[in-house]
Amino acid sequence: MIKAFFLDRDGVLIKNYHYNVDSNKIKWLKGAIEAIKILNKRKIKVIVVTNQSGIARGLFKEKNLHTFHRNMKKLLLKKKAKIDKFYFCPFHPKGVIKKYKKKSNLRKPGNGMLRIALRQFKLKPNNCFMIGDKKTDYLAAKKTKILFQYKKQCSLDKQIKSIIY
Repeated sequence: MIKAFFLDRDGVLIKNYHYNVDSNKIKWLKGAIEAIKILNKRKIKVIVVTNQSGIARGLFKEKNLHTFHRNMKKLLLKKKAKIDKFYFCPFHPKGVIKKYKKKSNLRKPGNGMLRIALRQFKLKPNNCFMIGDKKTDYLAAKKTKILFQYKKQCSLDKQIKSIIY
């Protein structure tokens, strides 16, 4: 029985505008909100895991990212849907901001974000599923022994229904 879905953010839930923290540019992908609602109704946790090297690269600040995620949550709330938690990695080895310039297991393909979420939500990997759009997502899930699917061309709600029903 699946208790949690890990979802990559850009390219799975919202359109990938590369280093976007402009809340006016939140464009939900087809079926994404409906997919979240389906998971919410089944009491399955919705957990977002996202690499955000734009922070390390000096393109935006951590507070901008928090505001962006808060606005995503507000938009979902209006549609009676919710994301349980956002995890992000601000680090990158080629960053220009000293504080964030480093290698980190939090950064996918590392599985640090997944391991922290498993611990915080008291989940077992075999009760979880992950959908991502990049090989780094797949590798992070594989390292953690979480079942994985690449985001398909169909709407996200159809993909999630095919997994949970």
